[in-house]
Amino acid sequence: MSKFDKYTQMAKELKIANAGIITSDEVYFDIRAILKCRWGCEDFFNQTIKCNTRNTSYQERTEMIKAYDNILFLHSHDARELSHAVLKIERAAFLDGHYLSFGVRYCNLCKSCAVDQGKSCPTPEKVRPCDQSFGIDVYKTARNQELPCNVLQNKEDIQNRYGFVFIE
Repeated sequence: MSKFDKYTQMAKELKIANAGIITSDEVYFDIRAILKCRWGCEDFFNQTIKCNTRNTSYQERTEMIKAYDNILFLHSHDARELSHAVLKIERAAFLDGHYLSFGVRYCNLCKSCAVDQGKSCPTPEKVRPCDQSFGIDVYKTARNQELPCNVLQNKEDIQNRYGFVFIE
């Protein structure tokens, strides 16, 4: 039994469909993910809190992630539940002494985003970076874990959302 089983169990209790520990070698990077982030998302153009890279370079962001040996990879069908789970698990890992624990997940915490309405974020301390801004190829990462990750063809398709908690 791994010392990280606690976090996979916690994920299940938080209604996460799949959760497992992977290594940084199992997280795939592709600079083209940043292209999708910058030119495929309206938030980047507006430079909102949700897509701010905090003046870090692509190289710095990939090096940060590669410094972690244990990464909890989370799969859910609900974006809000996933965002909340990432933060709760990050906090639990921190309180357990993994003080460099860090979540990566596009923010979906609020039912209606104040930032998208031109207002201030009510919880800026809870915003975490989007995986695409780190250059993470979520599709390849998920598929190599034998998890579903496909482009949705219509609104009725089941959504597959992914998040990460990096645990030192």
